[in-house]
Order: sequence, then structure tokens, then C-alpha cells
Amino acid sequence: MSVAGVVRPSPLSSFPIDLSWRNFVFALRTTLAGVTALAIAYYLEMQDPQWSILTVYLLAQPTAGAAIAKSTFRVCGTIAGAAMGLVILGLWSQAPIPFVGSVALMVGLCFYLGARLTNYTAYAFMLAGYTAMLIALEGAADPTHAWSLAADRTGEIVIGIVCGTAASVLILPRYAGVVLRESLAQLFGQLCHFGATALHPNVPMATFSTLRRAMVDGVTKFDALRSYAVFEAPELRADDVLLRRVTREFLRVLAVARGLFVRIEDFQMEGAGPVLDRLRPAAQATTATLERIAGDPNAFADPRRVRAELLKARAGLGAATAELEAMAGRVPFDPLADGLLILRRAGDLLHGLSMVMVSEQASLRARSSGRPRPVTPLPTAHREAMLIGLRSALGVILVCAFWAATEWTQGLSAATGFALILFFAVNQDRPGKSAVPVLLASIAAVAVAYAAMIFVLPRLEGYEALAVFLVVALIPGGLMAGTPQYAWAGIILAGFIGDEIGTGNVFQPDELTFLNANLAMVGAMAVGLVYLALFPVTSQANRDRIWRAVMGRLLPEAARGVRHERKILGDIVDRLAPLLPRLSLDLQREEDFLRGTLGAASMSLELGRLNRVRANPDLPPDVLAIITPFLTRFAAAIEHLPRAGRNIAREVDAAEAIVHEARAGLAALPLQPGTPGAALTLRAGASLRFISDRFDIDRAFLTRSFEE
Repeated sequence: MSVAGVVRPSPLSSFPIDLSWRNFVFALRTTLAGVTALAIAYYLEMQDPQWSILTVYLLAQPTAGAAIAKSTFRVCGTIAGAAMGLVILGLWSQAPIPFVGSVALMVGLCFYLGARLTNYTAYAFMLAGYTAMLIALEGAADPTHAWSLAADRTGEIVIGIVCGTAASVLILPRYAGVVLRESLAQLFGQLCHFGATALHPNVPMATFSTLRRAMVDGVTKFDALRSYAVFEAPELRADDVLLRRVTREFLRVLAVARGLFVRIEDFQMEGAGPVLDRLRPAAQATTATLERIAGDPNAFADPRRVRAELLKARAGLGAATAELEAMAGRVPFDPLADGLLILRRAGDLLHGLSMVMVSEQASLRARSSGRPRPVTPLPTAHREAMLIGLRSALGVILVCAFWAATEWTQGLSAATGFALILFFAVNQDRPGKSAVPVLLASIAAVAVAYAAMIFVLPRLEGYEALAVFLVVALIPGGLMAGTPQYAWAGIILAGFIGDEIGTGNVFQPDELTFLNANLAMVGAMAVGLVYLALFPVTSQANRDRIWRAVMGRLLPEAARGVRHERKILGDIVDRLAPLLPRLSLDLQREEDFLRGTLGAASMSLELGRLNRVRANPDLPPDVLAIITPFLTRFAAAIEHLPRAGRNIAREVDAAEAIVHEARAGLAALPLQPGTPGAALTLRAGASLRFISDRFDIDRAFLTRSFEE
């Protein structure tokens, strides 16, 4: 299904919390589901009814597809975890060392698998380890009632899952498939605006960088949305591969746009006047086309029309390119080559946007046919996942050892809080970025629950009064949960308030136990943050592998013409895509890695074009004598960089010298105006100019400085 419009921002979008009517519906719907789940758990007289309302909030998702996906995997993870916890308890309940070792091994294994996988599949495995630990540790205190504990815990969670999912599907449902199409339409419009910005000569670099970061964030969110939309209907599963292709095309456009922006920004040199006279109208027409598409709320509803407009704009760029090529030999070589490069990169930008529309149309055809397509698994990092698993297992051992040595009565609460923080550290280079808000939300929830215990709950009679109070108390957390940047903090805030207030059928306040248990939990969470800081596990090794693959194999392949350059570009962006959620672009080294990888992807295009120029029979022999050794020497120089060690800066300088030598050689050649050979020489000069720019702009990536 195509989308006729783009989501418009709320008038209150400047407020940090989303106050749109949809988010109020989400918050109220989630609260009602939680209150209903708690009522059912009370009615069934379960041991820990608060787990039902906590589960509702842990599953809270704005769309039905996400709720169904997360619920499905949570059921699987909970049942599997409870079963594993009981098995461990049955085997080692009287042998403390093997018991703790088995619990730690199970947590480490599940967290390892969670790190190797993605999205809700990873969530299920991590939840299984977390549940196994809780069931085993809590059951160890009373092994004879372990089965009833596991059954009750599983039942309470299932009640929460059923209530939360039912509310998402039955009460003003917001389907992920619809949101996916709206997101795709909105992102496409933003990408068109981004391309138009890249063509403006006077936009500050800081403004462009900020916009690019927003685009990267948008692409990341779109890919996450795509990953769980397939749970809503079989027709969405049929086009999942095509939607992944859309993600790749978005990244390609980002790669092209950045190189285009930098070249336009630097296009001020002597002799550029005649080139600008022909370049400026074509660039302005392209900019107008992109801005028109970006500003049209119905553009994405008509892919054929949009593709026709993009093709028309490309034709205008092609005409301007022909005019510049006809000027070869009449105006200075360098500004002419630069102008040709700008037109060509603008054409690449339009081509990328057209391919997004092609992928969209293909996905519609696939959805109508309903034929599922094979899904290629994303690359994973075994070593990083292993370290995450080992860190988790060691943390569990340390907490249990401290618990046993001190005979702490609140050891279970501490283990629960510590493991929760470990949960947020999986596949996160900076776990504190998400874990600290969770810790603060937990503290706030405890404070609210304690105040309610003292001042409110004693005055309430009957569940109806408690339900009304819960609705009022939980709405703020629900609004936060529906705001992406505050989602986990809101989930924990509302979930823990409901958890701490709804603790039993009979109101029996025990202030001392309440404070001790919660201080143990939040204290252990704080200790967990320190533990993560002492034993960091990041994706740095995976980034290094990407860098080595790009420099040691993919770019040399492009230079030698082993594979088509667009396939190599696709290979690079496919490797980058899984890392996008891990990047913190406020850090310069991570910004260097992202823009350098995108720059390398674009460089593969120009190396492929140089190979096609070299193979053209109209190429003059003196130009061939420059391009052929350049490609050979450049491939060898780039290929050697992963083995350069401390000499890498000198090796990068040597590779740059090879590019400058080839550029100077082409610029010194006499060109015969109006001949195919002159046009081919100009094309080669444009490609060399782009490659040369990489050494100025992306030197931190080439020298692997992003590791510092």
C-alpha cells in the first residue's frame, strides 16, 4: 500500500515530549491494558501480580506490528527462560558453586546469542537468560515451591502480554505497515531536500553536517521499523528484501550527496567563469526539482510521476555535461573537470533517488503477489558477542558471590537491578547513554511509589479507586514511552510505578522492606554502570574489519575492475548499515568513520568509471598511458594500507602522490576540442579529482584515526 502524504510535525513539536493526540491514545491505551492485566492477576490470586502490569509497559510499542513482534518473542523467551531456570535449579539446588556457574553460563550464552542477532530475536534470547536467572535465584530460596513460582511468573507475564497486545490491536490500532510507508515517504522527501541542500553553494558545513546526521538517524529508524513490520501480515514479509534495498539506496544517496556538497563548496578558482555559466542553470534546475518533490505531500503516492521528474532532471544534467565536454581544450582543464564532476555526482544523486522509487514499486508488486523472498542475514561479530557474553557471566558470578559472602537479604533485588543494566549494554558502544536515563527513571519511580504508599494508598478503597489513581499516575510515563528519545525512560518510569504500587491483593505497607529492596536494586544498577565502564565492549573491532575489507579488498577490486563498481558500493554500505545504530555522531572519531566509509563507497564509483574510460577505444594513447599505471599503482597502494602499521600516514601520502601525479599528467596534455578523446580525458580528470578530494576530506578514515 502506498502512502498519499507525509506526516506533518505537531505544533507542539518543540516540547521534548510528544503531546500529539496519537501519543495520548498510546499512553492511555497502555495504561488501561496495564490496569486490566493487574486486575486479572489479582482475580487469579497470583503471587506477584505486579509482573503483569510491568510486562505491559515493557512491551509498550506505538504500532501493532511492533507489539505483536515483541510479544511473540517475549512469550518464547519467558517460557524458555523459566524452563532453563527450573532445570538448573533441579540439577544444582544443593550445590552452590555449580548452581551459580550454571546460571552465569546460561546468562552469558543467552547474551552472546542476543549480541549476534538483531531486534526482537535478540530480545528473546536476552530475556530468556534474564528470566532463567530470576527463576533460578528466587527458587533457590525455596526449591519445593520453585515450580509454582515459575508457573505464576510465566502466567503473570503472559497475562501482561495478552492485555498489552490486545490493546494495541483493538484500540485505535496503528499498524507498522502504514507507519513504514509514511516513514518511507517522509524520509524520501527529507532526502530530496538533503540533495537540494548539497547543491547549494553557500550552505555552511555545520548546517550540512547536522542535516546529514538527522538523515542517518532517519535511515536507522526506518530500518528498525522495517524489521518488525513483517510481523503484521505475510504480504509485508514478501517484500522485506526490497525494503532492505531501500535502506541501501538511502545510504548510497547520503554517500553521493556529501561528496557533491564538498566539491561545490570548493568550486571557486581562476577560469571557472565559463564553466559556471553552464553549470549554474543545470544545478538550479535540479535543485528546484528536488525541492518541489520534497515539498509535495503527495509525491510518494505517484512513483511513476516522481521517477519521470527525476529522469527529466537527469536529462538536463546530461545536456549540461555534453556542453562542458565540448569545451575541453578551450578552457582550463581543472575547473572543467571539477564542473563535470559536480554534474556527474548530481546525476548519481538523482539515480539513487530513482532507485528508491524503483524499489518501492517492486515492493508493491511483491506484496501483491505474496511470494516471500529469501532474507540474507546481517553480518555479525563473533568476538564482540563472545566478550559481551563473558562480561555478563562474570557480572552474575560477582553479584552472587557478594550475595553469598554477605548473606544479604536483598541480594535478589540487587541481582535483578544489576542484570537489568547488563541488558542495556548489549550491542551498545556507550551503554550509559541509554542506561543512565533508565537508572534515573527507576529512582523517580521508586520515589513516586513510596509517596503513594504513604499518602495515597491508605485512603483508597477497592480496586476501582486504585485503578483510577494508576491511570493518573502512569499517563506521564506513557507519554514518555511514546516519545522515541525518552522511550526506555518512560517505560521504566511507568512500569516500575505500577510494579511497586500493585504488589498484592491486600494493602500491607512495609516501608522498611520497600526501601531496602529498592535501594538494593538502584544501587546495583549504579554498580552495574561502573562495571560496564571498567569492562567496555564496543564495535571497534567490527569497524576495523570493515575498514580492512574496504581498503584491503573492495577498493582495490574497484581499481582493477574486478567487479562492477555499483556492486562494490552496495557491499560497502551493506557492511555499514548494521553499525548505524551504534554510532554516536557527536564524537568526532565516529563521524570520521561514517563519512569515511561513505566516501570510500563513492570512491568505488569513480574507480569503476576510470576503468570504463580506460576500456574505451577512443581514448588517446597518451591518456591510456597515464590511467592504466595509475589504476595498477593505486590499487597496490590502497591494498597495502591494512599492513602498513605505524607507517600508515606515510603510505597514505604515497597513495595521494600517485593521484596527484596522474591528475597533473592529464592536465598537462594538449586536448583537441570537440573530439571523443578530449571528452574521455575530461571524464578521467573528474574521477581523479573526486579521488583526490578523499585524501583531504577523509584522511582520518584513510589513516584509521577513528580508532583513537
